Order: sequence, then C-alpha cells, then structure tokens
Amino acid sequence: MHFLVSFSNFKGSLTNEEACTLACEELRRLGHTATALPLGDGGKGTFTYLKTSPSVQIKTHAITGAFGDPRTAPSYWKLGASRKQEIYLESTDAIGYPPNTPEKRDALGATSRGFGEWLLTIEKELQGMPCELFIGLGDSAISDAGRGMLEALGDIRFPKWKITVLCDVDNPLCGPQGSARVFSPQKGASAQQVEVIEKRNIEFAQETERAFGVKVAQMPRAGSAGGLAAALHAYLGAELVSGSKLVLKASGFEELLKEHDCLLVGEGKTDAQTLSGKAPWAAIQTAEKLGKKSILISGSLGEGHEKIKAAGLIAKLASGREPEVKIALLSSLNQALNTLCLMEV
Repeated sequence: MHFLVSFSNFKGSLTNEEACTLACEELRRLGHTATALPLGDGGKGTFTYLKTSPSVQIKTHAITGAFGDPRTAPSYWKLGASRKQEIYLESTDAIGYPPNTPEKRDALGATSRGFGEWLLTIEKELQGMPCELFIGLGDSAISDAGRGMLEALGDIRFPKWKITVLCDVDNPLCGPQGSARVFSPQKGASAQQVEVIEKRNIEFAQETERAFGVKVAQMPRAGSAGGLAAALHAYLGAELVSGSKLVLKASGFEELLKEHDCLLVGEGKTDAQTLSGKAPWAAIQTAEKLGKKSILISGSLGEGHEKIKAAGLIAKLASGREPEVKIALLSSLNQALNTLCLMEV
C-alpha cells in the first residue's frame, strides 16, 4: 500500500518529524511505500514542511524564553508570489516550556515578553521592508494574554506587516471555554490562580474594547496561546485563522494524499480538543472526503476521543521517552496495519 504519514508532535516524546521518519522506515521495511509530510496546527513543528523547500532560508535567533531562560529559535524566510518577504515563526520557541526542563509549570510567572523582543529583532533585520508574517500559536506555557509582548513592544507597531496567526484551538479568551479555565490548569495553575487569570483576561478584554473598539472576550481563537492571539489581533491587526487548515493548504496535503492509499496521522493525546481544529482531525476529514482510509495513533486517549473512531483506527501508544516510545510507536503501527488488513479482507 501507499501511505502518507502526517504525524503531529507526540509531546514530550517525539517530534512530528522524528515520528514520521520512524514510521516511514518501518512501512518500507514491511514492503509498503511511504511519504512523510509532518503536520502541525500552530504549535511546535507547524512549519516543518518548509524545511525541504529550496526557496526557504532558515535563520536562527537568540531569544528569551517564557521563564527568562536563553533560547535559540529558527525562523523561515522566503519570497512570496508577490515578491514580498514571508516570515514564519513558531511562537512556542519563545513562550513554550524550556527545552531542558519541559516539566516546569508556572502559569502566573510565565511571560510573552520574549516573543515581543523576537518581533523587534525581526523588524531590525527587515530594515523597514514590508513583510507577511505567519505566527504559529500552540504549545505555550503562558497565560498573560500577551501583556508581556506588549510591554516589550511599547509604542512600536508594524504598519508594513500583514500578520496571519495560526491558532491551534477555537477557544475564546474569557468564559467557561476560555483560555484560563480550559488551558491554565494544564500550565500549572491552581483553582485559585485560574480565577486570577480569568479576572485579568476580562480586564484585558475591557481595556482593549475601550482602546480599539475590538471585542476579544468571546472572539473565536482569541484564547490561543494563553490569550496571546487576542493581543496580536487587537494591537497588531493580526488575522486569526485555523492553523491546521492553513498548513494543510500550504503544504499541498490534499493533492499529495490523492496519490496515496491510506493516511497515517498521530498526536500525543486525542480527546475533545482534537475535534477543535487540531491537525489530525482536519487531515482525517480530508481523507474521508477523498474516500481514503485513515489511521490515528495516539499517545493517550481522553474524553471525546470516541467520536473519531468512525473516521479511523485509534491505537494507543504508551507514553515515555526513547527507546521505549519508539518501540511503542512501532508496535502500535503494526497493530494498526493488522487491523487494516482485516478491513481489506
């Protein structure tokens, strides 16, 4: 069979690129053909597909992380069809968890200031030239609604920039499904701290509406990356879009899938959030539209995952680190292939 392998990140275990490479090698060993197209929806690895393009220049920058830690981050530069400079950033490189201590959690202490400093670095390199900036939001450690970024920028804005923000979720800034209540607990916030963050988000939304007439409290996707999406939209005029849909289109995913028999996708955890704009779900829906079979391998299963069973096979992958996680991925892959063979009979 011809497989298109389009994993997202298995957080804390394998990157989307590593997982795709491992699965493709195993599929080829078993006599199948396989093509790797790593996918993302705003978080780490969103722009991995750009690495193989000869027209893309990768630059690295020394930046400050969400906890004041020094980091090195890549950006992807290329000339667009209109000869305007296009730049792609994954914000998690600045506002995600520290690479060396990913277990660190401090929802109130983590700041987006380093991301604002990164934007100033990009502006300095551009030397006043216009650009189209694509920012991936996801895998963040922050809950500051972009206040740190705005403090770093001060009065500086970017009128020559067209900014598109790739959001990994549809959640608003405030309310029961807002950034504080849904995501801040995952970032280490206690129940009391969640209420503090929610209050701050409400105040931020009110201040923003008074200053710009822009209502971000219930705006879809404004809660992405701890509310950074709301600040980018209101203060820098950024357009908030579905990260998965943009990546699938920009990477040529649908045209590539037409040339294959089966889609293989995967992620760290599959639950109700997967149905809220995540790349694996968007890819599975495309496969259904094309009449292609799809397989989903997940690191763990949470509430809501059962709604995806009709679209593909879910094989549970044990969490862990190398080499255990690689063994588990290969085991899950072979389990999925056996089930697929039974479906073919």
